[in-house]
Amino acid sequence: MNKLIALLVVLGLSALVSGERIVNCYWGTWANYRSGNGKFDVSNIDPNLCTHLSYSFFGINDNGEIQSLDTWLDYDLGFISQAVGLKSQNHNLKVLAVVGGWNEGSVKYSAMARDWNRRQNFINSALNLLRNNGFDGLDLDWEYPNQRGGQWEDRSNFVTLLRELREAFAPYGYELSVAVGAGESIASSSYEIANIAQQVNFINVMTYDFAMASDGQTGFNAPQWAIENSINYWLNNGAPADKLVLGIGTYGRSFQLADASQNWPGAPCRGEGGAGPFTGDGGYLGYNEICVNNWQTVFDYNNAAPYAFSDDQWVSFDNVLSVQWKMDFALSKNLAGAMVWSLETDDFRGFCGESFPLLKTINRKLRW
Repeated sequence: MNKLIALLVVLGLSALVSGERIVNCYWGTWANYRSGNGKFDVSNIDPNLCTHLSYSFFGINDNGEIQSLDTWLDYDLGFISQAVGLKSQNHNLKVLAVVGGWNEGSVKYSAMARDWNRRQNFINSALNLLRNNGFDGLDLDWEYPNQRGGQWEDRSNFVTLLRELREAFAPYGYELSVAVGAGESIASSSYEIANIAQQVNFINVMTYDFAMASDGQTGFNAPQWAIENSINYWLNNGAPADKLVLGIGTYGRSFQLADASQNWPGAPCRGEGGAGPFTGDGGYLGYNEICVNNWQTVFDYNNAAPYAFSDDQWVSFDNVLSVQWKMDFALSKNLAGAMVWSLETDDFRGFCGESFPLLKTINRKLRW
């Protein structure tokens, strides 16, 4: 028996040493509805650039049951089956169903997590969703426990929900992950970090959105110091490095300058930047929209992040160099890997050079 235990320990250690780092690719499926060269569907995905493909999003109803948010796209167009079918091109690919997201809010998830019957509805509907469609696991993106209409008990109820999910998934080998707010201000309010970490395979840390136009001034979407502070907070509060996945935004936050001649970080802004031709939302530009703009670009080495401006438009984003810095930090902390939000706003058509430049930079640092 002692020899068997020793062998299992050795095998476990060797698996840890040789285990491939995670590159989790979130995919906002609604990009199918974008126009022209912004349209993104399954045919645009290179499954060999991802260890995990996270199909976003599913929601829940008031009874806690998981539901499709777009049945025509998911089932009539066959996006789910096509996504799962990518495993034929990469046999090691895991395809996860993502439940939640910002637009789903917090109230329904708070009500579900506090009620045993609704939790069972959620868990049973999760099992049905995974089994019936060939998913390999579930990623829960509750934004956020104890916020946006939630309550303090969400923190412990979230752990209970995750524990019950893990137990239900175990016989089938399904993976369970979460996407979490990164910074201390969110994390300290929303999560029992050490307890969450015990229940999941990995934790996707959303290390972006550190500045928005509502701040009243320009700022960096993902400055290096904020990334490092966030990851160190999670580590110091009980999250193992080998379960933390560092988030990379393949987009920028944009601002309309109050004075076009004041175009530096921290300059006053009067609101969100103009909408991009593909994404169509103010205050937000995909990297595939940013890289084609002939805007003056500055790399700020104090923040290890670039920004660009033209007239009264200003955007902070990530490029190949800033992603390299972030991956070097992930490696220095021996993190589990990295994730991107999201595939469809990387330069997937290669307008500015190679296709998927940000995602390929991650792969070159972590896997190749």
